[in-house]
Amino acid sequence: MILNRAEAQVEKKVRNESEANPVLQGLLVAVDASPEPFEVDAEATGLELRPRASADRASLDRARMKVFSPKPGHTLILFYKKSLVPYSRDRYSYGGIELKTPQVNESEVAEWLDFLASGFHPEKRPTQLRRAFPYEIPE
Repeated sequence: MILNRAEAQVEKKVRNESEANPVLQGLLVAVDASPEPFEVDAEATGLELRPRASADRASLDRARMKVFSPKPGHTLILFYKKSLVPYSRDRYSYGGIELKTPQVNESEVAEWLDFLASGFHPEKRPTQLRRAFPYEIPE
């Protein structure tokens, strides 16, 4: 579920991004059906999700999954953590997935969300995840 979906800016962001990228339509259905809570960053490039954990799992709050298309028909899913240093733009990449088709498998999306919700636990790595990923994470 997306906790902040009712916010006007988030709803507009979700609508615009999903209309522009068919991969996001399948992803958003899976996120809405997920028991794990997520939030959307309305200011980020593409669609950026982060898990919203309880206080005892606050370390998960740095984990991010960004979905964006550098060109039509080409979608990148990036997994990264933001820096702990205030005002830093540093990010630590956990890898990414490159899609060149508009369809996405439900089981793959479930793997992505499990990986994100776990704070990138090594045992939850998606099968398609590539650690050596030649793309920069956009702001």
